[in-house]
Amino acid sequence: MHPPQWIAAWVLLLHGCAMDRPPQAASAKTDIRNCTADPPYLPPTAINTTARLAALRGTMRAHSVHAYIVPSTDAHMSEYIAERDSRLGWLTGFTGSAGTVVVTWDKAALWTDSRYWIQAERQLDCNWELQRTTWIKSIGLWILEAVPAGGNISLDPFLFSIDTWNSYSQALHGSGRTLLPIETNLVDQVWGDQRPPPASSEIYSLPAAFTGSSWQEKVAGIRQQMEQHVRRPTAVLLSGLEETAWLFNLRGNDIPYNPVFYSYTLLTNSSISLFVDETRLSAAARQSLRAGCPGPLCVELQEYGQARAHLRRYTQGNVTVWLGTEYTTYGLYGVIPQEKLLEDSYSPVMLAKAVKNAKEQELLRAAHVRDAVAVIQYLLWLEKMVPQGQVDEFSGAQHIDMLRQAQEHNRGPSFQSISASGLNAALAHYSPSNRSSRKLSVDEMYLSDTGGQYLDGTTDITRTMHWGVPTPLQKEAYTRVLMGNIDLSRLIFPPNTAGRVVESFARRALWNVGLNYGHGTGHGIGNFLSVHEWPVGFQSNNVPLTAGMFTSIEPGYYRDGEFGIRIEDVALVVEAQTKHHTGEKPFLTFEVVSLVPYDRNLIDLSLLSLEQLSLQRSSSFKDFAKSKVSSPVPSEKEFNLEENIPEDESSGSVPDDAARSSGMKLSKKWRAVISRTMNRKMGRMAVKALAEGKGDVEEEGSLCPLSPAGSTEEPSHEKVPLSYLEMEEDGHPSVSRQLSSGEPGPGRTPAPRPAAGRILISLPSTGSDVSSPGSSNRDSLRLEESGPAYSGPFCGRARVHTDFTPSPYDKDSLKLRKGDIIGIIEKPPVGTWTGLLNNRVGSFKFIYVDVIPEETAPARKSRGPSKSKRLKPKTLHELLERINLQEHASTLLLNGYQTLEDFKELRETHLNELNITDPQHRAKLLTAAELLLDYDSKSRGEGVRDTPRPLHQPAPAAASLPANATSRLSQQRASRRKATAPKPSLHPRSPRGTFPGTRAASRDRRP
Repeated sequence: MHPPQWIAAWVLLLHGCAMDRPPQAASAKTDIRNCTADPPYLPPTAINTTARLAALRGTMRAHSVHAYIVPSTDAHMSEYIAERDSRLGWLTGFTGSAGTVVVTWDKAALWTDSRYWIQAERQLDCNWELQRTTWIKSIGLWILEAVPAGGNISLDPFLFSIDTWNSYSQALHGSGRTLLPIETNLVDQVWGDQRPPPASSEIYSLPAAFTGSSWQEKVAGIRQQMEQHVRRPTAVLLSGLEETAWLFNLRGNDIPYNPVFYSYTLLTNSSISLFVDETRLSAAARQSLRAGCPGPLCVELQEYGQARAHLRRYTQGNVTVWLGTEYTTYGLYGVIPQEKLLEDSYSPVMLAKAVKNAKEQELLRAAHVRDAVAVIQYLLWLEKMVPQGQVDEFSGAQHIDMLRQAQEHNRGPSFQSISASGLNAALAHYSPSNRSSRKLSVDEMYLSDTGGQYLDGTTDITRTMHWGVPTPLQKEAYTRVLMGNIDLSRLIFPPNTAGRVVESFARRALWNVGLNYGHGTGHGIGNFLSVHEWPVGFQSNNVPLTAGMFTSIEPGYYRDGEFGIRIEDVALVVEAQTKHHTGEKPFLTFEVVSLVPYDRNLIDLSLLSLEQLSLQRSSSFKDFAKSKVSSPVPSEKEFNLEENIPEDESSGSVPDDAARSSGMKLSKKWRAVISRTMNRKMGRMAVKALAEGKGDVEEEGSLCPLSPAGSTEEPSHEKVPLSYLEMEEDGHPSVSRQLSSGEPGPGRTPAPRPAAGRILISLPSTGSDVSSPGSSNRDSLRLEESGPAYSGPFCGRARVHTDFTPSPYDKDSLKLRKGDIIGIIEKPPVGTWTGLLNNRVGSFKFIYVDVIPEETAPARKSRGPSKSKRLKPKTLHELLERINLQEHASTLLLNGYQTLEDFKELRETHLNELNITDPQHRAKLLTAAELLLDYDSKSRGEGVRDTPRPLHQPAPAAASLPANATSRLSQQRASRRKATAPKPSLHPRSPRGTFPGTRAASRDRRP
């Protein structure tokens, strides 16, 4: 993107000023200014502001102004502003989104928060003092010292909210100084014709499929609030740009990254006035607004600059105007008589916008699904390219923006991407440029804070990563930041709780070791609106948390000059399912909708609790596998991750780099991370979508073969297996699963898998022959309105040891009570298990249960000579106790080795990924895994008849088998035995027939 001509002109002018500057002294830290050196040192990122300050001071003297206050906002109190309104940035060179400037006849100072302290030292020249606070009281004290009594302190009343004006008035009260509003902006006078022109892009109507309700319904809801208010206001004044955009379902492009447009609205009980540049409205938008004319739903279009005059005329009658003081400027407020005002911190429109209805929630969830695809693609691309030294901060930011553009409904980034490596990551809101960009290195931490604008929602996500060996401090700090993120996101709290009350839970893990961060913990987020949406969040001026609100959760830690860490997820406030109900309203909790993995390389497992270790952050991911009535997406296909990621250079309209990156082979590390962060089903979808091409993406240990991407086959009406590799006790697949698993047999083609999210639970059926170990009732598992009952056996039982109540939005998880017995239908090596409990089939987490050892019938006596040998361990914990390696239990569990069936697949390459380096420990673990494999292979070789069947598991009825089932079963069992035969090992082995814990297995064995 080429800069506008006025920027180029200023660059030339400043370059000329810099050429006249004397040689600068060297600085020990060359990226920030050094005003104590002789001569002062300025980094290349600083701008010479001497001429601009001189011009402004001349104008101040002409207006008898001794101090002039310049904010960083616009006439609508926007956080992000257009270049035309960037008065503070033009005057100082500082580009942060928050700050206040005061200029006197001989001094100048900037106030900003801790996010921008280092950035300010890089961008300010020595004309400016940096004040490391944002309190208006501090600004007032500085003004009292810099301006003598009798002086005038001025500001533009259309750039300060009512509350801010009152705060300055109070700070200067009784000091002998006068707070004098000047409607003519003095910076604009100095800026002159070099100031960018007003926006001229089209204002358009948002399609109905992407709105929570029509604008007429929204207007009716606000008018109803007006009627129900005790003071019965006659009008609501809207000054915030988001308010008008949301109310009328309109969007624009007046502010970069924010789809809003300059406007005001006066909504009365009988009319609607919209103050906007009428020429910019699209034909569809104009037709929508004028459809109700004449009448109370007719929108009268008036010039943007006439808002104040119209408000003055309206308030001459018997009226009451309801407004929000946080977003209404003092310039508008001053024309309304005090007795005709109804003031709240936020307008009723702002509060209504903050609580998303059911359709808006689904839209935002859908946006986060597609956004996660782009971010995971980016992480894979970085993992490949960074070790080659081919990525810098700027090119990385461009690449993630490009990947998002390939996603459906994308309308660009939601803010300027933060791509920071090493010491730049210590700047909480650092954004790279061609001049300041650093190379990404495997030896430094990298922070990526990015977001996207989609027609159905706005996204914001931050991940921090390290591709090399992090220091102990980096690893501990990252883990504690993650702990804070988890602790807050899992918190259950009373209704109407303010965010500032629970915010400390995100800081507790850091506080415990004396660490902290200086920014807020979270902010609201909109539906294709601003990425920082007020009034939701965890600050003192945010409203209490309510079900339906979306907020970010983003703790961090920053070490100046070294590194920065931030982990940000977006969460929805939902009702919590608690054991007791003490009031009319239920307690609340958070449902995380962000779906991007964390960096396992930076996590210190020893610091995490069991609950934190087992966290499945994406339980809501499964909701997007099926289309919703409220979703604009007509079918399941749009949410299919296989369809959303380009798979080769020829697919879609993705640029070549994106196509190549999306088609690269998925490494084992990221396969593992994705499968353990998302739920099992969606993890497989993401792994497949991110893998190369449409062919085979299955690897050793995967749960089941994946159907070809983009398949449009309808679900099979045959019995559908819940697991493709689940074995019976004799080591062979169950009959019902063999007949329905899609495994090719003689004269048979693989059956397609059912569409994701299609399995539902039917009512109890007396005709079912599947018994639940946990209940005397009989259930059946059916395909939604199509498939026959599931008749497969169970693969074990488990007893619940800890109560668990799932979120009301998690329809697939079981509600667990201590002592319940669950019949295990499926227990994959990663993700959640599936079981039958109280006539309901659902998912549950293995950490809440203990597997019950199987009761077996007496084994047939062998006619051969008997040997005394130690029994096979029944659980992984028992095995680890025998070989005295309990210290690796949490590492193995977290990485999917949850049962002996999982453990026997352990290989030497897996130990490398698990970072188990001790030679003795490696030898013991590998020997134990091989013994398990040999034992099971030997048992299978002795024949099925010699293997006892669990007492609770009935044999399949022969009458239910097809005519050729017996021969096909025999062939499949034979091929399975051949496939699972033990392979030669590269490491030492123990004698067969003994298990770890015996003398032979306890010797030191070095690979």
